[in-house]
Amino acid sequence: MIENRAARGVVYGLMLTWANAGAAESLDPCYPEQWHARRTADVETLSWWPPARIRQLEAEQNQLRRKISKLPQHRPRPLPDRLGYHSLAGSSGSVSGSHQVVVRLSFSPELGSIALAPAFNPLDPDGGVYAFPQRFKIEVLETTGRWERGTGETEEERWVTEAVEWVEVVNWMEEDFPDPGPYPVFFSGINRHVSEVRLTVPGPVSKSDDTHFALGELYLFKNQEGVIGDNMAAWVPKSVAIEASDSLAIPPLWDVSYLYDGVTGLGVPLSEETLPVKDLMVTFGNDNFGEADQQGDVDQLSEQSVRFVLDLGQTKQVGRIEIWPAEAPHGMAVPLFGFPGTVAVELSDDPNFQAAKTFEIRDTRSQMLPDKLLTVITGAHRVRYVRLTLEQLREYLGNPILAIGEITVSEDGLALSEGCSVSAEGIPEADLDQLPRLVDGVSRQRRILPEQQWILGLAKRRPLDRRLAVVRRELVQAREAWGVLQLRLSAGGGTVLLLTLVSAWMIQKRQRGRELNKLKSRITRDLHDEVGSSLGSISLTSEQLEEMAPDGELKEELGELSLMAREACASLREVVWMTDQKTIRLPALIGKLIERADRVLRGVELTTQTSPDCPDVEVSLPLKRHLIMFFKEAVHNCARHAGATKVQLSVDVGNDFLRVSIADNGCGFDPATESDGWGLRSMNKRSEELGGELQLTSRAGKGTTVELTVPLSILSGEPSSGYKTSNE
Repeated sequence: MIENRAARGVVYGLMLTWANAGAAESLDPCYPEQWHARRTADVETLSWWPPARIRQLEAEQNQLRRKISKLPQHRPRPLPDRLGYHSLAGSSGSVSGSHQVVVRLSFSPELGSIALAPAFNPLDPDGGVYAFPQRFKIEVLETTGRWERGTGETEEERWVTEAVEWVEVVNWMEEDFPDPGPYPVFFSGINRHVSEVRLTVPGPVSKSDDTHFALGELYLFKNQEGVIGDNMAAWVPKSVAIEASDSLAIPPLWDVSYLYDGVTGLGVPLSEETLPVKDLMVTFGNDNFGEADQQGDVDQLSEQSVRFVLDLGQTKQVGRIEIWPAEAPHGMAVPLFGFPGTVAVELSDDPNFQAAKTFEIRDTRSQMLPDKLLTVITGAHRVRYVRLTLEQLREYLGNPILAIGEITVSEDGLALSEGCSVSAEGIPEADLDQLPRLVDGVSRQRRILPEQQWILGLAKRRPLDRRLAVVRRELVQAREAWGVLQLRLSAGGGTVLLLTLVSAWMIQKRQRGRELNKLKSRITRDLHDEVGSSLGSISLTSEQLEEMAPDGELKEELGELSLMAREACASLREVVWMTDQKTIRLPALIGKLIERADRVLRGVELTTQTSPDCPDVEVSLPLKRHLIMFFKEAVHNCARHAGATKVQLSVDVGNDFLRVSIADNGCGFDPATESDGWGLRSMNKRSEELGGELQLTSRAGKGTTVELTVPLSILSGEPSSGYKTSNE
């Protein structure tokens, strides 16, 4: 090893502790069985009650957001070129009908993890993933041996191989791999010394199949004393060779070399969490840049040059220099704003750079995709000082500008320049206080992440983002369901309240009805007991006085008084009876008619005849009233005018009629003779109201017969109008 491995392990442990949690199990499932076991374990039960379900989903959403905020930013988008590796259609050039990508290492490092970044479809505006292999397997040629310290001038450790064996570490040949979407796939926990890695994708099943696959980037992360080390795929061609059995070589879109060029559509390695830290932004000759008009030409070049010197504090092995573009001010959508056109990098252990390793990049924009960093691969050089000369600065509003987000000096993915001393030449004195921004580990107000941490973090973010999308969708549905349920509960509550009010009103009405019925019963009983007894006493007294009266006229008056008392008593009994009855039935009504005749016709021989098969039908209150008043008029005439000694009452009920007949042996009269009384006219009117027919037969000295015939069908109906007589 070039550096002491134990010391480097401590540094990596401080930087990437979180990245190795759960290293015993691969982050992504290496086999279908692991995937199914995880899906079963991840099943959670949510409450069916909407408010409780909303609280659960909100709590889970907040928890997911907190976890995501600690992971890398995810802004995938298709690139215009350098899309990655694309296999040939079918199985052209493949071994045993399958596609293969083989990585050969010149030594046997310990492989810790393998990551596959998807390729993006440049024709898809939404950045859809393109042709990620559905089925594949990964094998490693494991070497067993031991570390031995070198002899002679160098004491570097070297790996002594004792045996080799092919070992399968990932196998998804029998089942489709879960679609990763725009995220990398990360297989961790391999931890084997290997000299070769082989990715195999099955070819077509038949000749008619036209199968192919594509990858954006291949990562082989070294296991560095228990932590994730450098990406060994980037060591091509120095220590690593990558070959493909069949490759669609169409630069600058597809080529096997794009598997390890560090260019992907996954975005840039920045954290999701933002920090209140600005990028370096220097304007030459304009102190009011922040307030200047935003309209200007940023493509003009100036002769202004700037030089930065980074002092790492001690001699360190440097493998690459990364220069981050700054974010354009005022929210302008200008990529690579203020980035220099030419960059020269010098590496030296001498502060005067008398002996230096130099790298020069001209026309930087042609080598950088929009918003991507400029990477200078320097190789393994042990230096302390790094000097960067930036020329061909862009102009903005006629003044040169320089905008740099960060300068990162690194080796094996470890940032060596963060917090180091920085000096500058060509920078206005007023802007020298911005120099620490170049090495603060932050660009675009987000923390810069090592490549290992970035790729692993994106892989960890995939299930969280997907679950968050599901939670958001279910939360919207739960809130909508709760809104609908609240509306229904409100409507139901209103209905229940209305029913409660109606029920209370009905109960109150029923209670008042019962109280009124009690009051009515009490009044009728009082009338029956008090008024009825008084009328009975009047009737009895008048009869006694009638017998004792010597004068004929007085006797007639007392007889009239007795008749009135008896009629009033009969009417009172009928009122009490009707008050106590909820319904009036025809047999009971006929009985009351006979009872009235018996009470009123005192001293007259009364003969009654009723139909044995009287139907038990209900009689409406208006019809009952007309029948009673008609019968009252007829009986009154018998008692007052006829002077009869015998009266025959008959009630005949047929299939469709009711006939009531009253015949007496009284004095009779001539029906053709007009009378000043209301009796006959009222009976005629009542028979019309009842829809019946009245027959009156009478002759002087031969008695009178009154017969009323009413259809049974009208008993439960109501007459068309009421009618009043003098006897009501």
